[in-house]
Amino acid sequence: MNYEIKLIDKKEAEPLLLRYHYLTDQSQSFRTSKHCYGAFDGQHLIAVCIFTGFPVAELFKGIWGINDFRNFDQSGFYELSRLCIHPHYQRTKCFASWFISKCLSRLKNDKTRAVLSYADDDYHSGVIYAASNFDYYGLTDEKCNIWVPCSEEQGGKFLPDHKRIGRDETHWKQMSRGWREHLDNGGIKVPRGRKHRFLIVWDKTLPPVRWKKQKWTNTKSDTIVNTHPRSTSHLRNNAEMF
Repeated sequence: MNYEIKLIDKKEAEPLLLRYHYLTDQSQSFRTSKHCYGAFDGQHLIAVCIFTGFPVAELFKGIWGINDFRNFDQSGFYELSRLCIHPHYQRTKCFASWFISKCLSRLKNDKTRAVLSYADDDYHSGVIYAASNFDYYGLTDEKCNIWVPCSEEQGGKFLPDHKRIGRDETHWKQMSRGWREHLDNGGIKVPRGRKHRFLIVWDKTLPPVRWKKQKWTNTKSDTIVNTHPRSTSHLRNNAEMF
């Protein structure tokens, strides 16, 4: 692989992520950190991999049974929160697994204790994580969120057709409180996408993982990695580049 991997910042990562990542419609931004890696073919950024801290502290209780999770030292724990590869390079044999392995190797050298990653089952089943030595721990539980119609100018996010349950409004806002009130005033209950859970534990002093390890199987026929289904569909069978 004659590609160079470098640390990059959010500004450098944005053009690739906002055009090609599958969460673009639902989130026009993303978290970044000092562990934001880019793969370059010459001067062109062709892949991005970003590791951020665990999204919620409660995960330490769910994964390792650490009850006093709020006072637990959370340094060295990361989530692979964004992975995106230019569609042209997704057909390059072994590129995705090579890229992730190089990023994980750099991360491991920085006193990392564990790495978590999710694969949204609405889009993919985590083939690249299964191929990158993550252990698989099944799907998250079924849950719902409450969304209310909200214009794009007011901060509403795009919801795809299958989540709008036949409603004409395209932009919605997720509500955290007052479920019954919002449902009575035009809100809808939207099933939260279930996610495949993947985990690498390097720190052997941690308690045993409480999640049940499972055998991973690929449930999706499409192997495109973490890319937007509409913006990349025309690229899958041709060689359009930058």
